Amino acid sequence: MVLTRAQIVLQTDPEKRLTSSIGSLLQGVLMQHIDPAYGEVLHCSELKPYSQYISFGASDAIWTVQALTEEAEKQIVQPLLSGNFTSLRLEHKDLELPILSKTVTHLTEEELMHQTFFAECSRKVRLRFITPCSFKSQGVYQIFPSIRLLFQSLVNKYDAMSEKNTVFYPELLEDLEQHTMITEYCLQSKLFGVEGISIPSYQGHITLRMSGPQQMVNLMHMLLRFGTYSGIGIKTAMGMGGLQIEERKRTNENRTV
Repeated sequence: MVLTRAQIVLQTDPEKRLTSSIGSLLQGVLMQHIDPAYGEVLHCSELKPYSQYISFGASDAIWTVQALTEEAEKQIVQPLLSGNFTSLRLEHKDLELPILSKTVTHLTEEELMHQTFFAECSRKVRLRFITPCSFKSQGVYQIFPSIRLLFQSLVNKYDAMSEKNTVFYPELLEDLEQHTMITEYCLQSKLFGVEGISIPSYQGHITLRMSGPQQMVNLMHMLLRFGTYSGIGIKTAMGMGGLQIEERKRTNENRTV
């Protein structure tokens, strides 16, 4: 598994207000640039091998497109890096956004594990939901973070994309839930528009404290770091669930005796 992140900086018009809900339109832009046969493969896939979202600055926006497999990188990311792709057209809004710059970075599964699972990670971590995040459980949208749903989303995606490793075991979610608690949050409820439907969601940040063996803490970090590429929750291919991590420095008081 190779994780790829492409960031495309777009020039925006301050007079034309855009929100992260245009993520559903950006998915349409992606589909225009990929091979139709691969588009059919994606359409039939329950778990998508990519995520994308947009975030905004004062005079520009960053469109982040992330691939979770080498094939997705080839089919989805590479066409966007073409020299012919110089502006982004949103037909529905009759808007064209010039592309100012493009960058791409890669992270192998081995590097991910070396930096997290085989490291000595902090027991505190702050998660920032860059774009609205939501889960659906028993037919109901969940508008506050649930430890179980957060990690269930990440475990399912990781195991589906990894060709070498499987992290799931029958007691895993119970163990993760038992050893993790939300100690701080600053969240806003949001409505994210997708194809005429408003999805209840939340946006902001939470701080997690992790207990238990250091190896369990490291596993949580590995999954969360993976989540910064995969997105978290539902509709990550349409712009929801963009995730960033802000780690806290590890201190001696955090050590398990």
